[in-house]
Amino acid sequence: MRTPLLAMALGLSLAGCLTIGDSGSAPNGGDDDMGSNTGSNTGSNTGSNNGSTPGVNATMDRATVPTELGKDEVITLTFTSVNSFAGNVTVTASLVDGTGAALTTGGLTVTGPTSVAVAANGTASAMYTVKIPTDATATQMTADLKLDAALPSGTKSYTSALTIAPVYSITYGAGLAANTAMHPLTKLKVSVKKGAKISLHNADTVTHITHGDGGFPHESTGPTGGLAGNTYTIDTTPLAVNTSGSVGCHSHGTATYATVTIVQ
Repeated sequence: MRTPLLAMALGLSLAGCLTIGDSGSAPNGGDDDMGSNTGSNTGSNTGSNNGSTPGVNATMDRATVPTELGKDEVITLTFTSVNSFAGNVTVTASLVDGTGAALTTGGLTVTGPTSVAVAANGTASAMYTVKIPTDATATQMTADLKLDAALPSGTKSYTSALTIAPVYSITYGAGLAANTAMHPLTKLKVSVKKGAKISLHNADTVTHITHGDGGFPHESTGPTGGLAGNTYTIDTTPLAVNTSGSVGCHSHGTATYATVTIVQ
């Protein structure tokens, strides 16, 4: 009697276990598929769409520019097409002070293109030239070149910080003794502010003694004057405003003289 009863009990128990297992496996398997599809589709589509948006990257080649009076400094902005972007990028160039306000001193100017054509998957560079007058300042001066680029993602600003030393440098290059017409002081007319320095460097292989008159000091004509490699510096601090005189090459005649004027 015990054997039939035990077999019946075991049969009912096994049947109940199989029914629970089948009932739970179908919904669980469906949830896994939904989670896999949702995660895969959403992640893949969202990432693909965002990553394929056409656009432009931009880089500036000189974030800081140490410079001097009378220099032309060129700063380059390079655009790179992303995801086949093609079109024109508008660039607005301006000179500002440390607060971002328009620069009102020094007389600096900037020139460069206002529109840059970028080809699909290509690059394009635009050069902006900051011109610093010889009479911009008598003390160290700072100025920022600000380039506002209208990119597809919105307008972005790129800034190059210029530090201007109150020095006007002139170099006597190699070969000038035989070709005085190419001397950098020939027929030059410049003005510098009182307090600025005029630096004259002899990079030639022969003697170039710097002449000065009308208040401008003359370089020594002694044995060490004007030697190759020498730099002769004129400090204008002691000179009066409106002083005007000649600065040139004593060794190669008046044809190389320049007229220099001191301004306030």
